[in-house]
Amino acid sequence: MDLQLLQRLTAALAIGALIGIERGWKQRSEEPGSRAAGLRTFTLAGLLGGVSAVLGADMGASAFAAIAITFSAVFGLFEWRETSADEEFSVTSAVAGILTFALGAFAGLGYLQEAAAGAVAVACILAFKDSLHAWLGTLTWPEIRSAFLILAMTFLALPLLPSSPVDPWGVIQLRELWFLTILIATISFAGYIAVRLLGHRAGLALGSAAGAVVSSTLTVAELAGRVRRETVTAIDAASAALLTTVVMLVRIMLLVIFMAPQLNALVLPVLGTSAGLGAAGALYLLHPRGQASEEQLLPNLKSPFDLKSVASLALLIGGLNICVALGSRWAGEIALLPLAALGGLADTDAVVLNVTRLLAPSPHLAAGAILLAATANMVSKTFISFVAGNVRFGAYFLASSLAVVAAGAGAMVFVWN
Repeated sequence: MDLQLLQRLTAALAIGALIGIERGWKQRSEEPGSRAAGLRTFTLAGLLGGVSAVLGADMGASAFAAIAITFSAVFGLFEWRETSADEEFSVTSAVAGILTFALGAFAGLGYLQEAAAGAVAVACILAFKDSLHAWLGTLTWPEIRSAFLILAMTFLALPLLPSSPVDPWGVIQLRELWFLTILIATISFAGYIAVRLLGHRAGLALGSAAGAVVSSTLTVAELAGRVRRETVTAIDAASAALLTTVVMLVRIMLLVIFMAPQLNALVLPVLGTSAGLGAAGALYLLHPRGQASEEQLLPNLKSPFDLKSVASLALLIGGLNICVALGSRWAGEIALLPLAALGGLADTDAVVLNVTRLLAPSPHLAAGAILLAATANMVSKTFISFVAGNVRFGAYFLASSLAVVAAGAGAMVFVWN
């Protein structure tokens, strides 16, 4: 007995049974004989696919093609008769039957894991019909268009850009810059989806934290815009903005741990103290206040994807990254602190990465540059909160930023002395 062949045919039979259970359960209330295909038919279809693949391997592809065409024609004919009798317009069961046969054939050829994964996917798609239709009904055209634009940016535009630097100094990398643009757009859109799915406060916090993974500056600017448009309250936006600062500090700590472990003793206690205080403050501010409804808190929620604004901010961040890279390469330690302050106004990652690339900066100077960049970034976001948002939002964020900086300064005095 060929155990391997038996295993393949058993898998083909199981694939048909899995899909057949879902189809049979959906049609369980119909009278016997009124269905074109149920549990038994789909189970046999899977086994037929496995047997056809084995025969095709021995007798040639034409034998498999003949069986496949005959099965598809017969199955499609009976499904057509059923839909005509029920006066329905659906080809789902016909496609499911042909897929069952094909996946059974896939298992018969020995691709057991791939065929099983395909069968599970088919069964899930069929089982969650109502949920998928309800979800599709909640989508708007701007949301769908935003998703398509992000996909086009990722899979059409990105591969066409050169992967190597395009300037004589080797610092301008168009693919990396475009990838940054895609990341910013994706995180911004993900934050919007989080608010839609999880509600105002939970979604706002999760979306802001996700946005801060790529750019806390961009996220605060987006929150400020929502405050100005009155789609979110100043106190809720300030709590989410404080959360972006916490994520930024944690991100810097992780970069230091992996890129410059020699600075751990100087940087981690300072940033850890600031992040701890910021997290406590964000949790306090996120605590529900009053009885305002979701509609009152978020009356005009719109998709945040704006290709022009996202690309402009990506170019700004990329330009500052280039300044930091060139300045650090040409001037060395002399220009490290002013460049750290300049780079931190837009993005702290560039500062941390470029500080760790320098040959031998003194530990205190390198750590100071990193902490200065973090402070400059909070100054920049505070300015944005006042200009792009309103005075109340700016005041809330300023107070929380001062508390975070003060906590870090206290830890710095204690650790560095």
